[in-house]
Amino acid sequence: MRHPTALAIATLVFTACASGPQEGARMNADRISRVEIEEAGPSSAYDLIQKVRPIWLRKRGQTSFTQEGDVSVYLDGVRLGERESLRDVSTVSLESLEYIDAGRATNRFGAGHVNGAILLRTRG
Repeated sequence: MRHPTALAIATLVFTACASGPQEGARMNADRISRVEIEEAGPSSAYDLIQKVRPIWLRKRGQTSFTQEGDVSVYLDGVRLGERESLRDVSTVSLESLEYIDAGRATNRFGAGHVNGAILLRTRG
């Protein structure tokens, strides 16, 4: 004879496992995967980010209003420029996009990243 509470718990665990990974794997606040790029359809990197992660394009932190600068953009590790340079990059060739905060961007690329950086990675 099965215990009703154990059966109810097993049902909840099974249901959570069946639906959880699909949603969790799909949405990462600091990364846009190839799957999300394809679902959004062809566009510029700027339009993609504006559609699925618009917070990446906003200045951040308490000092962002007093310090000059914008989010920095890198394509395969090479600096492209700032936010507007995203308009010139087609999503067709991108594998993923990632936002890194000011601290991580400064550690990786040096000073001048008060609003973080967006890293674009191409396929291949």
